[in-house]
Amino acid sequence: MIFQKFLIFYLFSLTVISISCTQLVEKNIEKELYANESSLFKEIDSTDIIIDKLVKSLITNSNVEQKLTEFGKNNPENIVVMFTKFGKLKFTLYNSSPLHRANFVLLSKRKFYDNTLFYRIINNFMIQGGNSDNFEINSKMNEIGTYWIPNEISSSRFHKKGALAMAVSTEEQRFGKKSSAINFYIIEGRKMNSSYFKSKEKEGKKFTNKQKEIYTNKGGAPHLDGDYTVFGELISGFSTLSKISKLKTDKYDWPVKDFYIDSIRAY
Repeated sequence: MIFQKFLIFYLFSLTVISISCTQLVEKNIEKELYANESSLFKEIDSTDIIIDKLVKSLITNSNVEQKLTEFGKNNPENIVVMFTKFGKLKFTLYNSSPLHRANFVLLSKRKFYDNTLFYRIINNFMIQGGNSDNFEINSKMNEIGTYWIPNEISSSRFHKKGALAMAVSTEEQRFGKKSSAINFYIIEGRKMNSSYFKSKEKEGKKFTNKQKEIYTNKGGAPHLDGDYTVFGELISGFSTLSKISKLKTDKYDWPVKDFYIDSIRAY
């Protein structure tokens, strides 16, 4: 009888110990799971914060004026220099086109144009750079944003020789003439004569006396006036511009040999 009681007590003790051990293990597992879960949520929260900051930093069509205005106030540079193997092209950017100035300074400081191409060249007209269907270009834009710049077209800023302007898509020519964020061009142009102005004025085009004088003596591309935002002008490097504009191109105006912009810097 005594042995039976002892056996029952022993088995009961084992059961209690077993249950206690099980409960302890379960609690430890629960704590570990909670800790891991908490750590996981912290990582997710941290990732969400990073993503949220990145998204908020992107320039979009809804915040482009705010973003560029803010950047422009903190970055007043209005001199940019393009470095190429043919020499330097030095520009002054107009404060009277603040959004375009800020945008070009922003891209220059982000080294967006470094090692990109002049992908369209037409002798006696213009050279164009920006989006050259390069994967790296798209990657860089993903870090900056996707947007158009509201047009800042003015009759006081026109397409004289050396003018720096932003391209406008065919669609935007019909709806607001907003500028591309990245595609720019530089005018080489040619000199005009009085008969040109007479014919254009018959078509309804208007030119100031200053425009006529500059287009006659220095040249340019007056047919572009009123449709694109000119936001700067070349102040040195006209011989470099001339050399680039004379590069041999294919039927699509793409240089037969790739011609690179080494870098663009703002000062």
